[in-house]
Amino acid sequence: MITLQFNITNIHNTIHTTSPPSPTQSTVAQHQPIMATSDLPPKMRAWTLTSAGLTLSPSHPLPGSAPPTASSATTQSPPTITGNNLLLKITHAALNPVDLHILRLFPHWLPFRRNPTPGFDFCGRVVGAGPDVDTNEFTVGDVVCGALGAGDVFWGKGSLAEYLLVSSSLVAKKPKTWGGLNGGNEVSGEEAVGLFGIAGQTAVLMAQTAGVSSDADWKGKRCLVNGASGGVGSILTQILKGKGAEVWGTTGSAEGEELVTQCGGKVVNYKDHHPVTAHLAELFGEDKLDFIFDCAGSQDMFSQSPGYLKKEGKFISIAGGPSQGVVPYVKNKLRPVWLGRTPREFELLLLIPGKKTVREVGRLVEEGFIERGLVDGGVWEMEELVKAYERLGSGRAKGKVVIRVGE
Repeated sequence: MITLQFNITNIHNTIHTTSPPSPTQSTVAQHQPIMATSDLPPKMRAWTLTSAGLTLSPSHPLPGSAPPTASSATTQSPPTITGNNLLLKITHAALNPVDLHILRLFPHWLPFRRNPTPGFDFCGRVVGAGPDVDTNEFTVGDVVCGALGAGDVFWGKGSLAEYLLVSSSLVAKKPKTWGGLNGGNEVSGEEAVGLFGIAGQTAVLMAQTAGVSSDADWKGKRCLVNGASGGVGSILTQILKGKGAEVWGTTGSAEGEELVTQCGGKVVNYKDHHPVTAHLAELFGEDKLDFIFDCAGSQDMFSQSPGYLKKEGKFISIAGGPSQGVVPYVKNKLRPVWLGRTPREFELLLLIPGKKTVREVGRLVEEGFIERGLVDGGVWEMEELVKAYERLGSGRAKGKVVIRVGE
């Protein structure tokens, strides 16, 4: 066993090097709620948070498996798949800042989080389906993507595992090819996992919250994406540009400038203009913005927004800050203008992953509004999770940090 140390809020990493069992191809008949033992390995690899820190276990029980009894201590019951659930063999997972918040705030010993597995985003192949799954939508062998709800992850049922049991209402089929300029090129799993996960669904929710009634009505709208080179911002920039909006995106590096340009945005480098709010007032003072989408968190940008955001414009944020959204919501939404609130509409969003948003991501990819999935550097291997979290926590990631879980 190899033990590695790393510096993310004193979480330690223990990697067990024992090889996991090799899974075999499932041949489960549709509407059969129980899988035969021969179809799946008895155990799987999964990351868990234990008293020793983050640990990669080679012998984690499969989801849906009953715990061994005294009479069957050396065997593992096959998973039971109920309702509209799908059993997935995971190929890729993507990391999100909320992963780190949960690891820091919720210890492993809580009664509902015994040795939890982290992770929201997933891409994988269907190897089993519950009796209530609509087989016109999903069948064994389909490759699907999505994001788990917060309840699943709080309870410790995360996506950083070789197998995952998930409601079919949380997934969409991975498109085989891109639409638009990249039409005909294959959509890979590492590209899709971030698009259909928390980042992509949040980008969709932000665009929907703007209240623009149709794709065509976006034409000519003037939008600023703050944090346009991050996971959410890079996808949102593509969506807005694809729908015909004029989009500017903030970033702070040459690498970020290149990414914003690739996504169709015009660059505003905040390191070249200090304070950036004064530069925005110069840039948009005569022809103000319709929308500001804050993916990075800037109270000053909202406070100064009358200088560059139309009176009827919207400031839409996903950054709650240390108070988890309480302070900005009260200060920017509930407080009266006569007590100092900035006289612009403010929305603070919290994504609840679901069918509506994940299927909308699929439509936007297929119709060419989203033309690329942006992966930060290369794909990290399962054993490199700790380093991948360090990259995410550094704030320097451009696009999504992606983990290869399996084949």
